[in-house]
Amino acid sequence: MMIIGVDYHPSFQQIAFFVEETGECGERRLSHDNGEAERFYRDLKQRGISVRVGMEATGQPASLLRPD
Repeated sequence: MMIIGVDYHPSFQQIAFFVEETGECGERRLSHDNGEAERFYRDLKQRGISVRVGMEATGQPASLLRPD
């Protein structure tokens, strides 16, 4: 499982991640404008990687949700 912490901003998100199985960890800045953030999460899904995401508790997180 990959654990991701997200600091969300209108034009980008700063993430820190940890992969439990391998011990890999790191930080990335993912842009929203060019689709980088969406590609990052879609790639995890396509690779079958389980993810748990924690995000900051301020701002407007409802804007991140899509109706199914």
